[in-house]
Parts: sequence; C-alpha cells; structure tokens
Amino acid sequence: MKRAAYCAIALLLVLPSLIFSPAQAQVSVTMHHNDVGRTGQNLNETILNTSNVNVNQFGKLFACQVDGYVYAQPLYVAQVTISSTIHNVVYVATENDSVYAFDADNGAQLWHVNLGTPVPSTDISSTYKDLTPVIGITGTPVIDPVSSTIYLVAKTKNTSNNTYHQNLHALDITSGAEKPGSPVEITASVPGSGAGSSAGTIAFQPLYELNRPGLLLLNGAVYIAFGSHGDIGPYHGWVLGYNASTLAQLAVFNTTPNGSEAAVWQGGQGLVADADSIYFMTGNGTFDANTGGTDYGDSVVKLATSTGLSVSDYFTPDNQGSLNQTDADLGSGGPILLPGTSSIVGGGKDGILRLINTASMGEFNAAFNGDLQEFQATSGIIMIGPIYWNSPNHGAVLYLWGPGDYLKAFEFLNGSFQTTPVSKSTMTSPAGNSNAAGLSLSANGSTSGSGIVWASVSYSGDSNQQTVPGILRAFDATNLNTELWDSKQNAARDDVGNYAKFAPPTIANGKVYLATFSNRLLVYGLQPPAVLSVTSISPTSGRTTGGTKVTITGSGFQSGATVSFGGSAATNVTVLSATSITATTATLVNGYTYRRKK
Repeated sequence: MKRAAYCAIALLLVLPSLIFSPAQAQVSVTMHHNDVGRTGQNLNETILNTSNVNVNQFGKLFACQVDGYVYAQPLYVAQVTISSTIHNVVYVATENDSVYAFDADNGAQLWHVNLGTPVPSTDISSTYKDLTPVIGITGTPVIDPVSSTIYLVAKTKNTSNNTYHQNLHALDITSGAEKPGSPVEITASVPGSGAGSSAGTIAFQPLYELNRPGLLLLNGAVYIAFGSHGDIGPYHGWVLGYNASTLAQLAVFNTTPNGSEAAVWQGGQGLVADADSIYFMTGNGTFDANTGGTDYGDSVVKLATSTGLSVSDYFTPDNQGSLNQTDADLGSGGPILLPGTSSIVGGGKDGILRLINTASMGEFNAAFNGDLQEFQATSGIIMIGPIYWNSPNHGAVLYLWGPGDYLKAFEFLNGSFQTTPVSKSTMTSPAGNSNAAGLSLSANGSTSGSGIVWASVSYSGDSNQQTVPGILRAFDATNLNTELWDSKQNAARDDVGNYAKFAPPTIANGKVYLATFSNRLLVYGLQPPAVLSVTSISPTSGRTTGGTKVTITGSGFQSGATVSFGGSAATNVTVLSATSITATTATLVNGYTYRRKK
C-alpha cells in the first residue's frame, strides 16, 4: 500500500469532548433559582458536562466591574437587541442601587443605571453588621422577556430630609430606561394592633423592611416579600402584589397584624408559586392562627392570588413556641415546589427538611405535625432553598449543603424522601450561620454525564456579619463524591475573591455567572484552546489503513490545544483522549495521545 507522508504543516487538533455540536436553542434565566417552583435547575445546558468541566478545560473567562456588593442572583436573557445589535445579556443589581447589563459572552458593558442613594447600614442601627456598608437592591429581580422588562426593588435615602423610601422599578432590559408608570413608591397598611401600630393601623416601614426574597412574576402581577434587617424594628412580614403593566398595587398581606415579626426572608429564596397560589415560610414571630387569629410566625403560608392574597392554608410545627423563643426561624431556608407533585419542601435554622402537601398543609396541632414528612437533613442550619434534579441514576433528587456539613443528595421515592443520602461530597463547608451554600444545577434534561451541581460557598471563616473568601465548586450530580472542578485548583486564574452569601450561581449556554462581594461579576466557561508548539513528528509517513503510530514532541501540551507545526494544515493526524489508547495509537506524550488518521 502506498505510504502517505505527514505534512510538515499546521495541525488544528481538538479533543472530541471539545467539539461543539450544532447551535442549540439558547436558554434564559429570568428569576431567582430559574422557575416559579424555585428548583434551581437549568435543564437545557448542552455545552458544559462532566467531561469538560475540569481545571484544564474550564475556568474564569472574564470579570465585570460593578459598584457594590451583589446579593441578588445574576439574571440572563438570550438574544436581546440593544442599539441594533443582538446580544446575550447578563443583568446584575448591586447594593449601591445600580443595575448593569453586560454582554454575557465578552463582558462589555451595554448600559448602567443608578436608581438613587442607598441607605447606610448604620442608619438601621449603629450595631447592625449583616448587610454593609450600604443597602440598595438586595432581592433578586424578575424579568419578563415578553415585555422586555426587569422588575426590582431599590431602597434609597433622601439625604436632603433624611427620609427613607423603597420603590418598585420596571426597567426596559434593552436600555435601562424606566417603563411608563415606573417607579412607584412602595407603601402599604393593614388594620391591626401589632408592633408599631398607630390608631389601629400597621403601616409599612421603609427603613426597617428588607426585600430579601426574589421577586415573583405570576399571571400578570409582580409579588414582593419583605422581612427585617437583623430583627431590628418594629417590623412585620409583608407580601405585596402589583399589576405588572401599570404598577398599580393589587393586594397587601401582613404576616402579624396583631403581633410582631414573622419576617419573610428565606435566605433570598424567591416566593414559590403554582397556578394561582403563592407559598412562603416565615421567621420567628407571633403565632395565633390556631385560635382564630391572623398571626403566622414560624409558618409555611399559602396565599390565594384570586382573592387578594388571603390565607387559604398553612402549616405550623408543634414546637413553634420553642422556635420563636430561640430565634430558630422556620423560614430561613425557603421552600421549593417538587416538579410533578403537589408537594413543597423547605427547611429552617433547625436543619430539618419538611415535606408538605399543598392541598392539605396540616395547619397546627400541638400533639403532632400534620406535614407529610420531616427529618434532620443537616447538622447545620438551612438558609436559601435546596435544589432539585430528576437524575438518570437515582430519579428525583434534592440537593442541600448546610454549613459545617457535607453536600448531600436525598432521593425522593414514592412520595417521600429517603433520609440517608444517596450521595454526598468528600469535603464539608466551613461552619458558620451564614455559610449555607448557594446551589444551582445544570444538565441536558436527565442525560447521563450532563448533570452538574454548582456550589458557591465560603472558603474559610463564617460569613455572618463579615466578609470572607469564597470558592465555586462543581460536582458530578450523579455522584457527589466526584468534585469535577473548583476555583482554587488554579487560583491564579479562577479565584472568586469575596464570597457573596446566599447568592446562587447562574448557568446559561456554556457559562457560569457568579456574584461576589468584591464588586465584580465573574464569568466562567470553557477555556480558549492553548497553543501547542510541535518540534517533531516521528515517523513522518505510514500506513493509512489501520493507522500508524507516531510520536509528537513539543511544548504546551494540554487538552484542546491548537497545534502549530510549520505554518499550514495537515489533516492526516487527529487527537485522541488518553483513555482511548488502541493498537493504532501514537506514543503517549504528556498525558495525551495521537494517531494517524485512517
């Protein structure tokens, strides 16, 4: 058989795992934890997988500078036309009351607006240290792609008269301009004799109330929830509804009109919804609903949107009194709605996960709890909700990572959770009240090899009332024993900086967007191919049929390298992964193998 010579010319060699498939429909992430059930899953990720998320192929691509801490989850909208050019756009809100739009693929700033002067943290109290140094936009906004609108709440101070305000803004996602009727100042009142009441009325206190949970867009209305700043008040929990088109207030609900406290904060987890109901969990506070009252401290509450946010059902654990006395908020974690079921699950500072039937929640019984199931899921506290995936090996799985504990996966089988984890990480997170990990999941449906759990967590120290370094970790979602990558493996390139507590990463179209307390949005993805300089290939000719073993020497060997040799192209050599060595494979060079094309 005729021998064909290897060309002493350029070789463009790419490992099979890096070859992109034809363009896929792009996904958008328009709300906290991806959907109104707050499952935290993006099931349309076709680029990142368990094979290519590793330190050689995956890492930080660029960073976008912003003007303050980022507590809100970054949001992403694909294919937005801005100044006659189509961009994939990532939206970032800061505590300095700024909103940014960046090109999600190259980091170019597309627009930036500032919505006012933020409130100095010391105005809450001279000893307040939870959210510093200023308070502006904290809750994750929500985006309506149909009307090209981003809705958010900005907390501001009028320094000329020392008054405080909270405004609901509706901004055009193509420019940052206010939509007609925007902004509208948030005011509310309900009849009641509770804390801070005057003449039988409880009024919304813009200084003491905090919009921490992510906003909800449901059936043409925007819903916003409020709690406290570190239990400083007087304060109450509030849920307010506004018309998404006109911003006219539609409904008001107060969690303790004749009592006190019962914040809705959920570690930032957004309000959960099904077709026409809203669900949330409250913190410590007055409870008397079991005796005909209207106060819902340490409760899971269901509001009917069709009747102006009236309570249609609730669940309160039998130890509510003890939870209230010890500040063990039931609602520190927030619920999620399990897909394909009528069940929600959530947990609080006691580390207990509670599974509740939305059709019959159980209300309160001093003798026993009427929920479907409850179990000790973590030795630490639960802040921010868990996440969900219908995995290929364990079916429906709930992921949770409490502070000072392991990342765990709990299988949901026949209507209840298996209380022994089916998988867990090999490492624990640092202990500390605010160190519950912000989790997100990316996968291509339930395809094997596609599921990744992404975790943003403290690297060291307790993030409660102080800033600490962070780390971003990626795990095989089918086996949490396998950490695929983390930002400390190549810290010079990938380091996070300061940890943004409770802020989950956003995964969209092959990139991961991470909030920080370092005044930056970080963007991670597959690394551009490196350059491999080839000095020799031996032999330079060989059999075409069956292939010929060759040895390639040079420098810069790494996965996905662009190989230069001589200056032009030879297409008769291809790259194989080290795991695909065969009789026709070339000599192994620095962990990579090559063979002559057949």
